[in-house]
Amino acid sequence: MKTVTRSITALTTIAFVLILFGCQSKPTANPADLFTKAQDLQKQEKFQEAIQVYRQIAHDFPKSREGANSQFMIGFIYGNHLQDYAQAKVELSAFLDKFAAVADSGLVEGAKFELKYMGKPIEDIPTLATLNDSSTAPGMDTTAH
Repeated sequence: MKTVTRSITALTTIAFVLILFGCQSKPTANPADLFTKAQDLQKQEKFQEAIQVYRQIAHDFPKSREGANSQFMIGFIYGNHLQDYAQAKVELSAFLDKFAAVADSGLVEGAKFELKYMGKPIEDIPTLATLNDSSTAPGMDTTAH
């Protein structure tokens, strides 16, 4: 009888462990849908909530375009909306370390630019100091076609 009880206890324990750990599946959410949700939160200026969703995407979908874009957006929000430059640098550095290989080259260059000039006045940024009052870069055609 003790053997049967021990066997049942062992099987119950194994079943519980398998259910708890073995049945965890990949995220069921679509990264594009989550990214849209994060963008909507960002537009509503719910920056901490947007960061949480972007962080979920970067964690759950690290090899996707949305994962890379999400890590960049975390750094962007910290730097440009929350003015937490120290955290922005951490997040953008993480973007370059973890996502540069799968990210769009424009985002990679954008992250490097942000890291180099973050928190500096516009007149101290050579590329932007030449902008005129109408916010057009040299060589940009602003005439209507």
